[in-house]
Amino acid sequence: MKYMEIISLRTSAPFEKKARGYMKKICLIVKKYNLSQAHFCVHDSIPGDLAIVIISQSDDGKVRGTEVGIYITEVLKQFGLVDYNCWLMEGHA
Repeated sequence: MKYMEIISLRTSAPFEKKARGYMKKICLIVKKYNLSQAHFCVHDSIPGDLAIVIISQSDDGKVRGTEVGIYITEVLKQFGLVDYNCWLMEGHA
């Protein structure tokens, strides 16, 4: 089964540019080494609301965070408020 890790960051203007750079690089590293799928997202109307969505495969059907997702969460705390959630994707194999 597939699951998603959603790591959202609410940052302020002074940190936004640097946070965006970190988050984009993180997605490239995750993709480059085939660790999972990673997507960088920005809120369409709230400046400073950013997110990374990591999509991974779970062979045993259990939802758990990846080491990468947990590490990213810790790194992003320097830029503002971070929220981390794991979601099971129903209907996807």
